[in-house]
Amino acid sequence: MNIELLAKSASKLFTLPEICIKIQDVIYDPSSSAADIAKLIAIDPSLSARLLKIANSSFYNFPSQIDQLDRAVNLIGTEDLYSLALATSTPSAFAPLAGNQLLDINSYWRHSVMTGLIGRALAQHCRLRHSEQLFLSGLFHNLGQLVILEQMPEMFGQIEALKNESQPPWEIEHEVMGYTYADIGAELLRCWKIPESIWELVKEQHDPSQLGDPQVGSLVHIASRTASQLEHTTNRGFNFSQTILPIAWSSTSLDQESVHTAIGLAEMNCQSMLSAMTGNQLPSP
Repeated sequence: MNIELLAKSASKLFTLPEICIKIQDVIYDPSSSAADIAKLIAIDPSLSARLLKIANSSFYNFPSQIDQLDRAVNLIGTEDLYSLALATSTPSAFAPLAGNQLLDINSYWRHSVMTGLIGRALAQHCRLRHSEQLFLSGLFHNLGQLVILEQMPEMFGQIEALKNESQPPWEIEHEVMGYTYADIGAELLRCWKIPESIWELVKEQHDPSQLGDPQVGSLVHIASRTASQLEHTTNRGFNFSQTILPIAWSSTSLDQESVHTAIGLAEMNCQSMLSAMTGNQLPSP
């Protein structure tokens, strides 16, 4: 199936909550204020509770309790708060896949959250602004897998069956479909009208040299490889860490020690973020 048609079809089934669309409109309205955004978020009690839960977690580690949305907006920032709103709302869009026998959705979200958290920690290490965008890009990096699972389950099963210890899974995806999960995920994000600064990182996660600024893309690249290595070392055998491209190291000036530190920070925040996103505590792997 044509990738644009595939993503368009998926976007009709997997829809973001309307509140996320409204938040985006308000954020990019130059006449809006932090109070306007807080009032809009307050319309959705569930989203409000999730965002305040994150604001008061070790994810930010603020010195005092944050109990007002407008204070959270001021402290976190409007664009980063929008990223968190998207992040905590996305699992509900894919609720129809809960219980699917071909994929453990809890493991899927744990891997995605770890990717996002590692990317965020690396961005903070590199002193980049809007590190929540790195979290969001990492969280979204493999949405294409869910699209294929729902739209073409037989092809999904074929890709899973072909995974092996010697070939990168994204190469298998391209051989079977003619494109990768990254391509499909980016196209879905475009259909959702997610900013290009997010979806282009998803699209080029396997080759950040294709981006105008390879540094930010390299952080997603390193984060996804690292999270995959953590998850698949014992049950897949494929060495993801060896597929990190040289440009990723050179453009970020990161080393193994900084990545190890990022892993520790991600593991510390993973369960609380999963709890905020899904509304319950997922079991540890």
